[in-house]
Amino acid sequence: MNAASTSLEEGFNHLLNDPHAFKALKALAAAVSVIALYKLTGYILRELVLVPKLTILRDVENLHKPRKGSKIPGRAVICGGSVGGMLAAAVCADHFDSVLIVEPEAWANNHGSEVPEKRAYRTTSDGYQVAVQPRTRIMQYFVGSFLQPPGYMVLRRLFPNLPEQLKYFDLISTLAAMRLKLTYGGIYSEDPHHDEGDTQRLTLGITREATETLIRRSLRLTRPNVTFKTGTVTRFFREDDRLGGVAVRTETGETEEWADFIVDASGPAQLGYTKALSSAGFSVSRGLRDEYNPGMRYSSMVWTLPEHLRAKWPVPGGYELGIILNMAPDAKTGESRVFAIANMEWNQLYITTGGWNSPKPPHSIAELRTYTKSLYGQENLPDWVWTLFDLLEEHEEECSPFHADANVGPLSWVRWHLAKDLPPNFVAIGDATMKLNPIYGQGIAKACIDITTLDAVLRRIPSVSPLPSISKPFFK
Repeated sequence: MNAASTSLEEGFNHLLNDPHAFKALKALAAAVSVIALYKLTGYILRELVLVPKLTILRDVENLHKPRKGSKIPGRAVICGGSVGGMLAAAVCADHFDSVLIVEPEAWANNHGSEVPEKRAYRTTSDGYQVAVQPRTRIMQYFVGSFLQPPGYMVLRRLFPNLPEQLKYFDLISTLAAMRLKLTYGGIYSEDPHHDEGDTQRLTLGITREATETLIRRSLRLTRPNVTFKTGTVTRFFREDDRLGGVAVRTETGETEEWADFIVDASGPAQLGYTKALSSAGFSVSRGLRDEYNPGMRYSSMVWTLPEHLRAKWPVPGGYELGIILNMAPDAKTGESRVFAIANMEWNQLYITTGGWNSPKPPHSIAELRTYTKSLYGQENLPDWVWTLFDLLEEHEEECSPFHADANVGPLSWVRWHLAKDLPPNFVAIGDATMKLNPIYGQGIAKACIDITTLDAVLRRIPSVSPLPSISKPFFK
């Protein structure tokens, strides 16, 4: 027996024979066991309970996978063809024989799969330039958007051709990796994603215009069983204990479209809640909707930067690196206004201002400079912000920026899960359920959560007609 083995044996015997040492050893073993049990319990709770129940991270992996067995016989009708409606149509197309999108705006159905070569502009009575929106019902059509990582995950799963479409629309440069830098009580939390190619953290910084166009074209190319109809859904009609279809007002009069399943994607109009379900004989309590009005409005100053200006880009790292700078409202300081700078697609620069009970937004660099200097915390802005203002002001006449103003209006939540008399073949998604404050850019992410939940519910029901209840498990 060598010296090392002898020393180890002596130490072990000392622990067993010394009461104090043995007691300390038992305490250490107990502590290690508690820590191991704590970590194991946390892992089980997180992975088997919290993540599946409270997030879409498990369900999103099943998007666009074939159903087990045949598709559900019949047709799904989607009331509304904006972002939420098109995403719902993509999901329903994977589960039903056919899908019909009823969209009020003819332009969206006829031309909304391509970006117009030129924009039309007009000058307001206050003397500043705005773009004429082809989508008159979309308040934020020319406003910058931000697809959070769950949004990109959903799009990538729903549309296998997404990379090709990003190239088609020259949007590859807007795809970025989300790097998290968070602290909790002063303790830095390390970014869980290290792989540069990890699609779990990819985001898209693009406008609502580009988002809608990208989704609409991707939908048309991948779901041949989806058709589009121009018109406005005015009411639902009933068939026994469920909905049998929708009435559609068109330019030539009212028509009826039969449906085995109906999705309310009507946006803030909240068609199902306000009138359509009651018109079909289903009672909807007026107390289901919570509402408040933050008195919020905001405005984006949109610049298209020519090459010689991009060469003078004052932000560290150069123009190609891109930039997102955001000062959000702070209730603790009483600052209710916002200030943001972001690069978007097609060499566009967005400077956004606004907030709650905000005064008239700035519509020139001179007004913007005054606005920014009045913000709480403006002394912490990097020097390049002021240099950028100077550069833009020098070329303001050349670039002729336009302005996109938005009045947010009332925000609301329809608590469908409390409804007592819902038809089994009805769901509402997106703003038709909850219109969020846009300050944190969660609207599209919420729609992605809704349609992923819908996909998970549809996967659990058999391919039969009439359908078993979808509304109860969905709203639950």
